[in-house]
Amino acid sequence: MWTKDSLKDVIKEKLKDHLFVVISNREPYSHIHSENKIKCVRAVSGAVNPLDYIMQVTKGVWIANGSGDADREVVDKNDEIMVPPENPRFTLKRIWLSKKELDCYYDGFSNGTLWPLCHLAHIRPNFNHGEWECYKKVNEKFAEAILEKVGTSKAFIWIQDYHFALVAKYLKAKRPDLVVAQFWHTPWPAAEIFRICPWKKEILEGLLANDLLGFHLGYYCTNFFNSIAKELEAKVDHERSTVSYKDHTTIVKAFPIGIDYELINSLAGKSRKTRQKLTEKYISGDYKYLCLSVERVDYIKGTIERLKAIDRFLEKYPEYQKKFVYLGIAPHSRMRIPMYQNLLKDIKNLVEKINWKYYSDSWYPISFTDDIFSIEELIPFYKNADICMVNSLDDGMNIVAKEFIAAADREKGMLILSHFTGTARELSDAVLVNPYDVEQMADAIKNALEMPAKERIERMGKMKEIVKDKNVYRWASKFILELSSLKIPPVLPK
Repeated sequence: MWTKDSLKDVIKEKLKDHLFVVISNREPYSHIHSENKIKCVRAVSGAVNPLDYIMQVTKGVWIANGSGDADREVVDKNDEIMVPPENPRFTLKRIWLSKKELDCYYDGFSNGTLWPLCHLAHIRPNFNHGEWECYKKVNEKFAEAILEKVGTSKAFIWIQDYHFALVAKYLKAKRPDLVVAQFWHTPWPAAEIFRICPWKKEILEGLLANDLLGFHLGYYCTNFFNSIAKELEAKVDHERSTVSYKDHTTIVKAFPIGIDYELINSLAGKSRKTRQKLTEKYISGDYKYLCLSVERVDYIKGTIERLKAIDRFLEKYPEYQKKFVYLGIAPHSRMRIPMYQNLLKDIKNLVEKINWKYYSDSWYPISFTDDIFSIEELIPFYKNADICMVNSLDDGMNIVAKEFIAAADREKGMLILSHFTGTARELSDAVLVNPYDVEQMADAIKNALEMPAKERIERMGKMKEIVKDKNVYRWASKFILELSSLKIPPVLPK
């Protein structure tokens, strides 16, 4: 089993005297004003834990967009600060983006173009030339920050996600000796879908500047290879999982991300919060069964479809009325984008309609909160839920499904999981559903609640073993091992 210690051994052996640089849009720590003082807040993200640990071991540099309202007040003249605050171990270098850049690069091209393009959720991407130009400029800005920080040192650069499709190209243009890798956290679409993007060639060329390109699933790698075959005159070697283009070879492989199973399972074992005490702030009236979902507001998550399924479940199986409640933990996200504003309105309207339909004696079935919880605060919810519903319309992996399995009581909890999540390939013992089939999901809720204890324990046990084995330290170690196996060009002379 991969652990923090085994990851540490890999880092010490393979990275050696290289500077390790991570680049992401979201920073791992932000500083905010809170109660007349500045507070450091750790980001809540599935990939933050292992990356944070890697950075602490390597004493590397993490470059990210400074988003906290007190971020500028705590950095030095180079816009840097040592983190974590309780035991500073690595450098966080912040990049400052203007409101226009955030509107165009982040809300516009990243989340208005690439996000819907990569997810099959029947949302049309927005193709705006001005936003594309801004996206390029921001990618170049991040690349320049990396080059400035690295200087002439030997370095491994690990780029995170779809916000930076062009950074590798800008880096290699000036420092071809750098070893550059990228992990694409979303699905990669079918070639027939990707081909509609006006800048498809530039995006593919940007990604092929990486020495190593990782996706969650082999299926996404195949889609990427197909896109390459249709759009570029490149050599795709499926057996060796490489793409050769303009005298450069990129390894393209699947690295399914995991979670810190031991941490979550341990915290769940220590949690003593009762269900009623945990949910009294959010749920009115008594209940017997708790159904949970945890996700930010996003059209790929299937929230509308889930609400319709719960409506149909209560209509079809009225014996569960006044006994069953659903709590959606759904922080608001990307609310500057009209599409997300409209989605939130639709969700609120549907919740009001369903609650009015079934309201009786202070009981209503649907509750939502946009409160933001740390993983430590979420675990008691996972542990006390009878069902966790993850019915995404399309999802690269889905960390919540794995967190729930790690924290849930195997004698009580059960996961309802969409076929269209990456993690469905691993967690086949969940109650699998087509999120577009409302009738099937309604029946799945009943089946999950009424599953015989022996079957539930067996299925949950199998899923716990899978999540335990394929944890986040395995993901990070496998990526670093692959990265370190690349042939490293000579360092440029000082």
